[in-house]
Amino acid sequence: MKEANMKTVTLAAAQMISQDGCILDNLARASHMAALAKTQGAACVLFPEFMPQGYRLTPELWDAAECFDGPTVHWLGETARNLGVYVGTSFLEAKNGHFFNTFVLAEPSGKIAGAVRKRSPSMWEAYFFKGERGNPYVDTDLGRIGVGICFDNHTYEVASAIQQSGIDLMLMPHSYCTPTQTTKMTSQADIDQLNGRPGLVARLYNQWFGVPVLMCNKSGPWNSPVPDTTLGVPQGFRFSGRSTLLDADGTLAAQLGDEEAVLVGSVTLDPALKKQTRPAKYSRYIYPGSPGREIIRLMEWRGSLSYHFSSLRKQKASTVRMENFG
Repeated sequence: MKEANMKTVTLAAAQMISQDGCILDNLARASHMAALAKTQGAACVLFPEFMPQGYRLTPELWDAAECFDGPTVHWLGETARNLGVYVGTSFLEAKNGHFFNTFVLAEPSGKIAGAVRKRSPSMWEAYFFKGERGNPYVDTDLGRIGVGICFDNHTYEVASAIQQSGIDLMLMPHSYCTPTQTTKMTSQADIDQLNGRPGLVARLYNQWFGVPVLMCNKSGPWNSPVPDTTLGVPQGFRFSGRSTLLDADGTLAAQLGDEEAVLVGSVTLDPALKKQTRPAKYSRYIYPGSPGREIIRLMEWRGSLSYHFSSLRKQKASTVRMENFG
């Protein structure tokens, strides 16, 4: 017999292909996937990072930014209310002359339960939005839901903040892409390791904190120019998918390949299994890796300087209007 304070909940990850800059089309596509998840019993539907905007890392990304009361947040509330489920994704938010990567979770009533902003723009992202440190969770009737946006999950800073937050469930929206072709610098073993990394991070949080973890990644090819070619020009990259749901006890409840699909599975929120294990620390990461990855910090530093001094960024962020989206 289950304890009274245990909850069984069905969760869904919509592993979606997003078209760059096509917000309304992406939201329409997402509506179909959310409805499909609902028919399979989902009480909460998670979409990938930047589901509405896509992932084109050029100044064109700014043209797809929204205010908080723009199309994406409106869609989240409307979809949640119509389906009677929780719905969450992140979008590019414009506020006070800046851009943020903001995750928003809507309740089944249609009310916005809360928002979490990405703390650490990774690699080329630093050229296009800034980070913000806030509480990495949203309180809901389901419990306290931890949120880590893509690279944030991979950092000791966010893992440590989650450890101290007493969460009941962890959501990890990603836009994680990897090479599909070997080179002199990248072996098939390297590609395999990169493909498995978001799943590894989900497993680590599950082990350390004893809560269910839902990782939702994108699907499809990634084709974008980049502002910094220190690590070369990405070619033949693809969003690696592999969205994953882990139950509190570590059981793999569901997992996808790299195709566009909806993952659905049931997990148990069990306070008796919750832990507050201190995360592992490898420089700023929670897993070991090549010392060469520290060059990414240099890329991010250059990106943050470019962002800070960009007159185009200031102009674009200050002129975002809802009517731009029809």
